[in-house]
Amino acid sequence: MIRDISIQNFRCFENTSISGFKTINLITGKNNAGKTALLEALLIGSLPRAEAIDALKKHRRESQEFNKALPERTWDSLFFNQDKSKNIFIQVNEDDDQSTKLNLSINDIPIRFTIESSLPSDIIDKKYVDFIPNDDSKSSVLQANITINNDDLFEYNLIATAQGTFQGVLDKKTQFTGQKKISFIPAILGFLNTQLASEYDRARLNNQEKEVLKGIQIIDPSIKMIESFNIGSPLLYLKRENEERLPISLFGDAINRITAIILYVINNKSDILLLDEIENGIHYTIQADLWRMLFRLAKQLNIQIFATTHSLEMLTAFNQVGLESEFSDLAAHFEMARSVKTGQIIGIKRDMETLEYSLSRNGGVRGE
Repeated sequence: MIRDISIQNFRCFENTSISGFKTINLITGKNNAGKTALLEALLIGSLPRAEAIDALKKHRRESQEFNKALPERTWDSLFFNQDKSKNIFIQVNEDDDQSTKLNLSINDIPIRFTIESSLPSDIIDKKYVDFIPNDDSKSSVLQANITINNDDLFEYNLIATAQGTFQGVLDKKTQFTGQKKISFIPAILGFLNTQLASEYDRARLNNQEKEVLKGIQIIDPSIKMIESFNIGSPLLYLKRENEERLPISLFGDAINRITAIILYVINNKSDILLLDEIENGIHYTIQADLWRMLFRLAKQLNIQIFATTHSLEMLTAFNQVGLESEFSDLAAHFEMARSVKTGQIIGIKRDMETLEYSLSRNGGVRGE
């Protein structure tokens, strides 16, 4: 379980350290205070592989065509103030004293690489080539060095060119086999119905399908059945009592979002779930019930959750559930803000009792 993180020169973070993470962590703050960027740092710091950079760019909906047109600017948005002369450093420390350090730098010197085809992505082209940039071609190489417990473990390279982005592997490479499974659910749900159906089948295989129905019934208690059918393509269908089955997509964004959240919790035991703007589509009257289910599943399945919100109602519901005796000492609140003295982004930690005190006195717990 992640205990703390240190971030340098990444996105909006020039030099920030945040400690004291718990099982359930809710992050608030003003717009552009670093909430989503913190989730992104946790993603690539805890999963130090090229797949994480790929996922991050997709979550941000960065244009592949832009990257092809201006490959030399492909990695600019990763760096603080887009200054690529300074390396990105992210260090993640865990409760078992494992420390993972990620060092990202730009290497624009032409180097010969062998290109891997292992990334299942529409951003990373799937083919083997030997890439030697021509003198006139524009390219940019993002080089990643990973250290585990002070041992240099391996490195990878992502090469942006006018033909696309490739994963390059230097001759010297050690495989990293101990990585976590991390799920990132963005603010705008981008999961296809086929993906939800596939995740539901995994839940059924592990005898956890009842949890999915419980999550859906938080929003609509009249739904009595959830089923997966593969007719043309796999889809989830829901059925209300005395009504015909209908595709889950016809039941609104809230049910689709809560289904995705519950599925990713129950299918990724002992891992990490990152939830951006958890409140989206969730009515305030059911937010406490959603938190109660997430707390219970996280405790039962040993999953660590990091979520962001702008909603005072969602924050209040989080605090209400976090104070319940069953979930005591599981939760922490972090307010992202800028230090008056240094101007650096900081994460102000509150336990549930302190958060309750601030909420009861209309304290500035969302960055006001």
